[in-house]
Amino acid sequence: MVMDRAYGKLERLDRYKKDGQSFVIRLRDNVHLENPRALRRQKDISSSVVRDITCQLGTPQCRSEERHRVVVFQDCEGREIRVVTDLMQVTAEQIAQMYKARWQIEVFFHWIKQHLNIPTLFGTTENAVYGQLFRATLMVYVLLKCLFDASNATIPLYTKLSFIQFSRLLVLNRPAYLAP
Repeated sequence: MVMDRAYGKLERLDRYKKDGQSFVIRLRDNVHLENPRALRRQKDISSSVVRDITCQLGTPQCRSEERHRVVVFQDCEGREIRVVTDLMQVTAEQIAQMYKARWQIEVFFHWIKQHLNIPTLFGTTENAVYGQLFRATLMVYVLLKCLFDASNATIPLYTKLSFIQFSRLLVLNRPAYLAP
């Protein structure tokens, strides 16, 4: 599981580890790292990883029972991101890449919501998301086809575009002959 900080409750992390469920979860900024021990690793100069440690999480009043691995790395803007995991057989760079890949999914859904004017998705399952995207794609196709048919009725025969040329011209706002 690769999740954001809303799912990083200390009790859940201990339970995931006891149940053998692998995870990479971003830590909240206010989670304290108790009794940190650095892990031995090869230092890579080009790596964005700042720290790779094992520790208990939390304060004396509310602390995790298990020791967890925490990888601290910098994002593309230089901010430090802390993720907790139980994965010990992979490198810190791979763990950072796992979280960054998850973030690309968030960026994708943000783009969909912004450009298709969908404030919330109707379902969270894989089939629900695919169904909603399929319906949106179908609606765009129907609108493009209507515009294409309407424009072809008024254009001379020798200048008519194919549907794909018309779509590129309209959507990409560039001439069809420049499109790959």
